[in-house]
Amino acid sequence: KKFGPMGYNMKYPFSAGDLRDSAQVLYNYLEGSSSVKIPWDDLRYIFGEIMYGGHIVDDWDRRMCEKYLLYFMRDELLDEIEMVPYADGKLSWPSPQPGPHEKYLEFIETMPAESPLFFGMHPNAEINFRTVQCDKTFDILMSLIGGSSGSSGGGDEEAAMSPMAIAENTCSEILEEVQEKKFPTDDVARSMSEEEKGPYQFVFLQECEYMNGLVFEMVRGLQELQLGFKGELTMSEVMEDLAQSLFSEKLPTWWVKLGFASTRPLKSWRVNLQDRCAQLDDWINDPLNIPKVVDISRLFNPQSFLTAIKQICCQNQGLELDKLHVFTEVTKRDAKQVDAESKEGAFVTGMFLEGARWDSTSNSLEDSRPKEMFTGMPVINCKAGMQTDKQDKNVYSCPTYCVPTRRPYFVFTAQLRTKAPPDKWVLAGVAMILDIGGA
Repeated sequence: KKFGPMGYNMKYPFSAGDLRDSAQVLYNYLEGSSSVKIPWDDLRYIFGEIMYGGHIVDDWDRRMCEKYLLYFMRDELLDEIEMVPYADGKLSWPSPQPGPHEKYLEFIETMPAESPLFFGMHPNAEINFRTVQCDKTFDILMSLIGGSSGSSGGGDEEAAMSPMAIAENTCSEILEEVQEKKFPTDDVARSMSEEEKGPYQFVFLQECEYMNGLVFEMVRGLQELQLGFKGELTMSEVMEDLAQSLFSEKLPTWWVKLGFASTRPLKSWRVNLQDRCAQLDDWINDPLNIPKVVDISRLFNPQSFLTAIKQICCQNQGLELDKLHVFTEVTKRDAKQVDAESKEGAFVTGMFLEGARWDSTSNSLEDSRPKEMFTGMPVINCKAGMQTDKQDKNVYSCPTYCVPTRRPYFVFTAQLRTKAPPDKWVLAGVAMILDIGGA
């Protein structure tokens, strides 16, 4: 819970009652069993699927719970195992030797100070937790200061402006940026024959429609607000909310509803909007071909592009669409080094690793460097294929999300090579994020 989405994607009502009942079940099993062998499988199922697992509704959280139990609940626990999972010598606290109750209490007192390493996470998780705490504190302070913050300022010109003047200034800037943005989707659709319209073309047409809808609402609301500033329209509650959002650098409600998943403040969001429009402009200029490398972090609906990859595979190989999965192959190139389209699938970029880093030399996952919260991934070749039952022990199934808050913005599962056991990355909460915002 403490480490937010890097721990569990959701907050669950785990309680002391769950711990008490689990302890009672464990006692009953050990006392009532005539077998010498401890039924670890049964206990893991009861704890992970019923007692605690009964609260868990997210599949990735369930996987994490399962891996924790798999690490701790095994025969080696009765001999001596490392109670700090996959710490690689950074922190050590071996399990106690068998002894009386008092010895266990004494042993608990020797426990090192709380650290993310105890949960299998990188120490960077503590930085992330503190950063989130600071952001929340300053948000509360800003909301308490309210509209008066603009009037108290020194030499800085903007600080001396009133909140409404700042909002009016921002309103004019954004209108200037987006007023001319409109993608001629009807003209582009008519310029292509039905045979030329493939899955990729439909995806980009849809993306242009989404962008047109967002920009239309932005222009409409901002022009209305400008009239309100001039006194030509009475300021409604919606207009006042929009002005307050512009002043406080937050996204207005309707822009969030019509827009793309984002945790960015308004200024950074505006830059990101221009980047997204630039990618759509490139496609509009040559609608029959998609960019050599598609930045899926700049799409409203990245899942639709991955579905298009599966549809192409389905058409070419005559396979059933619902049985296809997207597989990833990490290249050693960045977007500028790619000079041709992928022969199979598509090249994508715009992904960042959280909780670990990608080592291009060994082409595998490695521990993060200190204070490095996110690391960019090279270009990834996404292909479609049939899922096999065989599991590769050197591959980590990495969830990919649109934003750092993760759920409910899941995109797809990527396959990343690893030299360490995949369970290590599960406990570390490793995921790929498309839009890391201001991080």
